[in-house]
Amino acid sequence: MINILKKKTAEKANFKIRNLGDCIRLSNLILEVNDEFISYNTLRRFYGIVKSPKKTSTKTLDILSRFNDYKDYGHFLKKFKFENKWKRQNDLYEVMSHENDQGILELVKKSLKQKENHIGIVIQILRELIVTKKHDLLIQVFELEELNFDKLNYDEITHIGNGVGLLLRNFNLDSFIFKKLIKIKNYQDLVLTMFVDYSHLNGYYFDQIRSLEEKECQPHMIAFKKCLFNLHLYLNKKKIIQVDIKWEESFHPILKSRIMAQHLFYQTKNKLRHFEDYIQHESAAHLPIEYFYEIILTSLVTKDMEVMQWTITQVEKNNSENHIFHIRHLQQYYVMKSLYYALIGDKILYKKTKNLFSLETASTSYKEFLRIYVLMGQYHFSKGHDRIFYKTEYIKLAKKLGYPLFDENYLALV
Repeated sequence: MINILKKKTAEKANFKIRNLGDCIRLSNLILEVNDEFISYNTLRRFYGIVKSPKKTSTKTLDILSRFNDYKDYGHFLKKFKFENKWKRQNDLYEVMSHENDQGILELVKKSLKQKENHIGIVIQILRELIVTKKHDLLIQVFELEELNFDKLNYDEITHIGNGVGLLLRNFNLDSFIFKKLIKIKNYQDLVLTMFVDYSHLNGYYFDQIRSLEEKECQPHMIAFKKCLFNLHLYLNKKKIIQVDIKWEESFHPILKSRIMAQHLFYQTKNKLRHFEDYIQHESAAHLPIEYFYEIILTSLVTKDMEVMQWTITQVEKNNSENHIFHIRHLQQYYVMKSLYYALIGDKILYKKTKNLFSLETASTSYKEFLRIYVLMGQYHFSKGHDRIFYKTEYIKLAKKLGYPLFDENYLALV
């Protein structure tokens, strides 16, 4: 932000600050305009005309901020962010209104370089291109190298997945466009595998998964597709035949956990031994929660108490919230943990754990799916009118989701 203050000061002065004479001129101008004195030597150090081992003082930053019509440097830091945000927003409106394809592509690149409100701008562009059916440009944006998975952090990727995925859930995009999009690696990495829509595994989302041609997919997408097919079969109470799902060290921890979770669908003997080997293989005594993410979900779906208990033991070793996505992941964990206590009939620990869960904080694509299990726990410990209410809510939601697994027998925990 200091570099920005330098630039704004030169713009306000209406001349470049490059030498001693420029610094003397700027010192006089500040004294004339603001009645505040700042020496030309201080300005020389500030602009790097002469070297200085000291950091710029707060007094200097405050004087220069006031010269730029801010109350002080703190006010500049706060206000400039909003000013800059609205400027970029206006740039977006202007470029979109001119229907300038190259301009839009350049704006996406520029936003990703700035790293401030950049993801919000990118999501807004992607959503508008979907709504206005500018499919060719939509594909070009997704193909940008700047949007590669390894150039963004996980929270940024999640934000893109939710922003685009939520729109696609309710927007009837032509199937031939989906078939083009799912061939693009960035779309696979940022949307398809990030917004795993558990509420629509019998609808549009599964149609996308089914459209993936394995011969055109990288290994992680082939593994992802096979795992989703198994979940789809289980939710629809169909027979699951064990398939070969290849494991690679480069896979993301969530995908690794998804592959490990298949042992629950296959009803593998000594599955806990496989899970223990998994922990040892990852060479960490206290793995973060993403390494258990899909094991948590699958133990919920299969109501596997043994794996739930094992998972609780593992996650409690390291349930710290080091990233924003950890907060969302923990919500899923709390639902599983509370259901485990409901299954073993421990009402006190059930209530204590359930109070840790917040549906609003859970991953967007999981919310309705997780609510099934929240209702199951509430139903289990309720009586009278409350019991009827929770059962009615469960049946209503189960009908909406459309998975045969969620019948009245499934609601009963015993």
